Amino acid sequence: MTVVTFHRVLRRNDPRWETALSPWTLADDTFDQCLMFFRSHYTIVTLDDVKASVAGARPLPPRCLLITFDDGFADNLEYALPLLRKHAVFATIFVTSDVIGRQERLWTEDLLWAFTAGRVRPCDLARLHALLLGQGEHDPDDPKLIWDIVRRGPELDDEQVQAAFSGLNIDLHRITWPRQMLTRDGLAHLVASGVSIGAHGKTHTAMTSSSDVATELSRPRAVLNDIVIAQGQSSVDALSVPHGAYTSGIVNQALAAGYALVFTGDPVLSTLKNGFLVSPLIGRLDVDGRRIAPTGDFLPEVLAASLFTASQRQSGVALQFARPARHSRFASMAARCNLL
Repeated sequence: MTVVTFHRVLRRNDPRWETALSPWTLADDTFDQCLMFFRSHYTIVTLDDVKASVAGARPLPPRCLLITFDDGFADNLEYALPLLRKHAVFATIFVTSDVIGRQERLWTEDLLWAFTAGRVRPCDLARLHALLLGQGEHDPDDPKLIWDIVRRGPELDDEQVQAAFSGLNIDLHRITWPRQMLTRDGLAHLVASGVSIGAHGKTHTAMTSSSDVATELSRPRAVLNDIVIAQGQSSVDALSVPHGAYTSGIVNQALAAGYALVFTGDPVLSTLKNGFLVSPLIGRLDVDGRRIAPTGDFLPEVLAASLFTASQRQSGVALQFARPARHSRFASMAARCNLL
């Protein structure tokens, strides 16, 4: 099974395009061409299909592909949904519950954009790191500083963050219009339109750095279930780990908390045995607009190379997972005939 990951879909003339993080943003015409490519080469499946497979209830078809989005950006509703409808396909959006209804995106993403755009001096970033994370002096040229803040910063208290920024000359150039993040009504509309919703943590902190993994797992389910169940989705029981960071302990904790599937950032395909997933831990392949459309023109051969040559998962994580018995008519008949 191939799972692809997107984050944002925008028009180039949208005010949010300038500050969107280019590795995780596609122009709407490029996304349109990606969907055409997927329909030509794969059978596109839904999250319910994947859950049925891991539960042993229904096999997945050959050459199957699942489309996913991370974070919960408003442009998923504005630009991605109409194109999904155009091609009669479905997707799953993994939402960080704390960002629902916000005008602005996470300050850590604004900081990452400002840093990559050269608007933040390395010395100021090093001072910010010390103020926020309290770990003493750092080499301003250390490339890990920005990623340390991005992965650990979202759970910090707003007052602490504001106090740290107050003495520094850092302009995040925050965009509040058009709206950056999905609202509750927007999420409800997505579900009513056939999109599945999953969890992407509470704060978007990497769970390997979180001070409260239990809340990062439980809070999104509570918030999102309150929205999606009224629209016909049975529950939120799929998780995408923020920043792709996980351990076997975190995955087992997620499964114990009620999640049936855990999606990672590992760039691998998921192994099927007779159409059934062998593990609830699922890798995904990022679709990077800079590679597949570097000058704005879609290059299908580049996308094909990245998807068709991906390796299958080599299990290196011990999970407390037992496959349920398959509840198919064939399985029942075979069991009675001593074939299984």
